[in-house]
This record gives sequence, C-alpha cells and structure tokens, in this order.
Amino acid sequence: MKLQSQFNLQVAQSNWWKSNEPIVIAVSTGVDSMVLLHLIQQLKQYHPQITVAHVNHQLRKQSEDEEQYLRDYCNEHQLQLVVKRWEHGKISSGMEAQARKFRYQFFKEVMQKTGSKVLVTAHQQNDQAETVLMKLVRSGNLKEVAGIKPVRKFAGGKLIRPLLKVRRSEIESYAITNQIHWFEDETNHDDEVQRNRIRHHVLPNLVEENKNAVDHLATFADDLQKQNDLVAKLLDSYLNNLDSFKQTSNSIEVNYDHISNMIEPALQQMMQRLMPVSLTKTQLFEVVQLLQNQRKPQGKIQLGNGFELQKVYQKVKIKKIKSENKTFREKTGFMVVLNHWYDLPSGKSVAIFNSEKVPSGNYLRQSYFWLNDSQFPLQIRPSEIHDRVKLKGGGHKQLRRILIDHKVNNEERKLMFSLVDCHNEVLSILGIQESSTNKSVQTNLYVLLVK
Repeated sequence: MKLQSQFNLQVAQSNWWKSNEPIVIAVSTGVDSMVLLHLIQQLKQYHPQITVAHVNHQLRKQSEDEEQYLRDYCNEHQLQLVVKRWEHGKISSGMEAQARKFRYQFFKEVMQKTGSKVLVTAHQQNDQAETVLMKLVRSGNLKEVAGIKPVRKFAGGKLIRPLLKVRRSEIESYAITNQIHWFEDETNHDDEVQRNRIRHHVLPNLVEENKNAVDHLATFADDLQKQNDLVAKLLDSYLNNLDSFKQTSNSIEVNYDHISNMIEPALQQMMQRLMPVSLTKTQLFEVVQLLQNQRKPQGKIQLGNGFELQKVYQKVKIKKIKSENKTFREKTGFMVVLNHWYDLPSGKSVAIFNSEKVPSGNYLRQSYFWLNDSQFPLQIRPSEIHDRVKLKGGGHKQLRRILIDHKVNNEERKLMFSLVDCHNEVLSILGIQESSTNKSVQTNLYVLLVK
C-alpha cells in the first residue's frame, strides 16, 4: 500500500481532526516535514485548515534560503504561514535544548492565535529508534526509554506525530516520486551531536545485524508505552480508591500504610507516577529506601524544582518547599502585648489575656498561668534545643522528649515557638505543653489561647 493511502486510512481511523478544523503543521523544510505537509494537503476526507509554522534558527546561511522557499511554497499553494526568527546571542552549550524550547513555545503561540487544538510534527520511525537508543544510553529509565509518543497533550490540545511508524527511506522515496523539494540540514552530519553519532554509526551497525532493527526498536517503544500506560491506569485506580490520597497543585499526600508493603517494582512505579518532577536513578533509589525502612519514621529527600518528599510517621508527602527567607520576627522572636493576637508561621494564632478579658469562643488550646509582675515583659521566640517546661509536682521535661512524646514531625519542629518570661524561663511550648505555675499573693491569673 502506498504511503498516501496508508496515511489517508490512518487519519480516517484515528479521528485526529475533523474536516476544516484548524491545525498547525511544524515545517522545517527537511524531507520529513515537507512530505508530511504534502500528505496532509492531498487529503480528500478530513482535509483541515492548514497553518504552517516555521522557525528560522539563524544558525546557518542556508536558513534564509529555507525560509524564502517555504514562503514561496505556501504562497503558491495558498497556505497560511507563520515564521519566527530565533534571536539569540552566542550559545556556548545546550543549543539543541534551547532551540527546541523556543520552537515549541512558538508552536504554542501559533495554536493560540489560530484557535487550533492540533499540532502536527514529522517525527518518523528512524527518529523513534534513535531516541530509544539515546535514552537507553543516558539513563535506562523505563518512561524515557519508551521513546516518542504518537499523541500527547500539548498547549490545551494535542501534539500528533502521524509518521512515527514510517521509515525514513519510505519518506525519501515518496519525496522523490512526487518531486517534493527539500533542504538537507548540514548540522545533521555533525558528529558532535549524540543523535547524529547514533544515526550514522550505531544504527547502521544494528541494521547490518538485522535489517529489521529499526522496526524492532520502534515496536519495542510502542509496546513499552502501552505497558507504561497500563501501569499508570492501575496505579491511578488504586490511588483514587484510597481515602487518604490527597492532591493539590503544590502537594500530594498518602498514608504510609497504603504503600509501605508494596513490592519494590510497584513502589518504584508508584513514586514515578506521583512525582511532579523526573527522578534520577539515584533519587528513585533513595526514595524507595526511605519508604521501605520502617525503622525510620521520618525523613526527607530533595527532588529538585523546589519539591521535596517527606516521610512523616504515617504520612508520605510530596510538596513544594516554601522559601526559607524568614522575617526578623520569625528569626528572633518578639515581645508580647497582652490581649493581642499574633500569627505564627505554623498557621496558628496565639494571645495572652488577663483572666477578666478572655473572649468567648472555641480554641485549639486554652491554658492558665499564675505570673508576677517581675516576669514581664513576656516574649514569643523560636523554640531552642535546651528549652524545658516545669512539671506539676516538681522536675522538668526537655523539649526533645516533649516532641517525641507528641510525635511532632521534623517540618513542624522547624515552626515551633516558645512563650518565655523576661528571664527566658519557658512558660509554654506553644500548642504542645505548658509549664506548671503556682498561685500566690504576688501572682495574677493569665490565659493563653491558641487558635
């Protein structure tokens, strides 16, 4: 079956777009994208409204010729064309990644301007085989080794790669038969680029071993994508049936008991599914080790991009870390004015009232102190390791023991504040435990409220 017939059937069966629906086609003037454009132009059914999007990277002299040719081509075929030039300075490293980021941001803008929900690119089967080998060499991560997806979400719509099962040789043959002009990017022969080394040296040797090597690599990617999708659906179903599973834009939370007994491969897949960022192999190993260690009730691992995994007794949390820039008040503490509310970094509010001025209401904690005038002014400051509270009947209890007894997790410990008198004697570890005080003729009653 000829390529055009195959393409027509694929479009009809896949329901990628409707007749006259606006779509954006990314065209570089290379053979793949010029053939893709031609194939879509030849559609009888499901013929869309085409907008051609082209980026002039201004990295080669040939770029000007490519842009002009595409302008002439689109003018001749009455196609809408949007061109954007990449204005860049000297790039010392990461040029390929920066160029890709620029292109896809541009494609997103074109989709928004044209009201399109479909972007079509010309990745083909050889690209898929090269990508699988590159990812296998770089990381071996199952999600990455699965290669390029034929359809994925993009810019509120979808990105479609209809040539992903078509060999480069078939595309070139189609171009020659249909007299389609294209430009050969000279940078494709630069062996400084990893993809080019794999394309020119690794893949040809594999094809010598087995002429169907490209097909097999593409089939492997397709099968692995289906396996990954199945695992993702099963994990989503499991999580959605858990009452403890909570998710917001900046955090994910699940009960430790619901994942602690998972076998390691399942736990790895679960963590990769939950993560808002891609994990390195080392990070994934550290995460699994922490979660499988039932003797370590607390721990945390930095995930990158401002996210952190926290194991806190019976909770596992993945959350965006707040900035550590603390105000002067949070660092040093502050003097307390009676009958006045103060907000703490933990989200709680506290106040010390004269006993006759206590407002009515429901409070998280309500405590009583007998204090004399020589203990004022009172202060609220960050809790310190040597803090201790006075026990009723005599003796003291150290802060460390208090936190362990109340199972206060590491994150909450960072937000602990103490109420102290002017001699730095602790009256309360706020919201946790108070010191015992004695009534006498020199003391007056005060009430500590926490809400």
